[in-house]
Amino acid sequence: MSELSSARTWSVYVLLGWRNLWLHPLRTFLTASALAVGIAALMFLSAMDDGWMQQIKTNFALTVTGHVQIHARGFERTQRLRLHIHDPSALMPLIRAQDGVKEVVRRVRASGLASSANANAGALVFGVEPVPEARMSRLSGFLVSGTWLSPDAKHEVLLGDGLADRLQVGLGDKIVLMAATPDGEIASEVFRVRGLLHSGVLDIDDLFAIAPLSTVQQWLGLGRGVTDIVIRVSNDDQVTPVWSRLRDILPGDSYEVMRWSDIDPMAEQWAQFADVYTWIILLIVIVVVLAEVLNTMLMSMHERVREFGLMMALGARAGHLFVMVLWETVVLVGLGALAGFALGGGLVFWFGREGIDLSRFAVAFSFMYMDPVVYPRLEWSSMARIFGASMMGALVAGVLPALRAARLVPARALREI
Repeated sequence: MSELSSARTWSVYVLLGWRNLWLHPLRTFLTASALAVGIAALMFLSAMDDGWMQQIKTNFALTVTGHVQIHARGFERTQRLRLHIHDPSALMPLIRAQDGVKEVVRRVRASGLASSANANAGALVFGVEPVPEARMSRLSGFLVSGTWLSPDAKHEVLLGDGLADRLQVGLGDKIVLMAATPDGEIASEVFRVRGLLHSGVLDIDDLFAIAPLSTVQQWLGLGRGVTDIVIRVSNDDQVTPVWSRLRDILPGDSYEVMRWSDIDPMAEQWAQFADVYTWIILLIVIVVVLAEVLNTMLMSMHERVREFGLMMALGARAGHLFVMVLWETVVLVGLGALAGFALGGGLVFWFGREGIDLSRFAVAFSFMYMDPVVYPRLEWSSMARIFGASMMGALVAGVLPALRAARLVPARALREI
């Protein structure tokens, strides 16, 4: 019976806390509205961050590197052509059999020199399989003139438009590519320009020369050898599991298995920076919630000192007042959070469908592997962090006024004007 009575007593104070919020409805509305706008803005910023970081990760991986690469041990560090996979045919079925693998291609990668009748320039030569490569990467989508390599192509080459400008060549012109063979000899081959690429990424536009894999293998004396086996997985969540399984399967003294973030840590650092940025914004939100709610609750506390004194004189315990004031704070922030989530969710839904066109910054975005149209997307983990930060701010902000209310002396409180 005493437990039931105690539960009813606590419920009365909870209801009183709710009622007290509406003694000054305008103040409550303004405070909740300010919280809602702040939380909505944070949601939208987080969604923008999630959206463009997803673009960066996806575009970076699918532009050149793929999600996972396999090389002969030591190749990525030294870039020496003699460290190549001599015959990948036994590996290809094994890799394709792994869960999560969507596409696998073979490549030859070599640094060299491109020459035309008018100029010379350094080049990064890629030997690719024309049809699988078009499914594997975004390279075929960067064509601005000409056509992609045909399946039976031999001495055709695609050039970055910056490299073509330096060589002063266009479609149909001949160039000579020179590179070192695994034995250290310099070999050259004549190619005809079939297409020009423009990606906005300087390394691609100013260096890339893409030719058929079979021609590059013959030219450099590799036989069936390749430098890279590049893997595309079904989704980002599969990258680490596929990488881990392949590392366990393939002998470590012969092969190195690398994720896209291992090959170029810069993109991973961008993702880590985005996470830090999110936590900084969350900290700012907590501070704003603390300041806004603390100001409102302290004003309310000052106005109701005599009320609290009377309640304590009539038998209310300090714990009752503490819970009542803390409950007011939680409800106030909860109202603001719900309104903020509704407003922010609406903005994210709308712009997530329509996109935000930032084409005027297209050059900078291309350099960072971003599309000029950004589609915000809010992860559940981000929503949980925002809600948790708001509630944490509410609890911290509510403790001070709640403690003050609980420590009041009834006789002194009743004399307050």
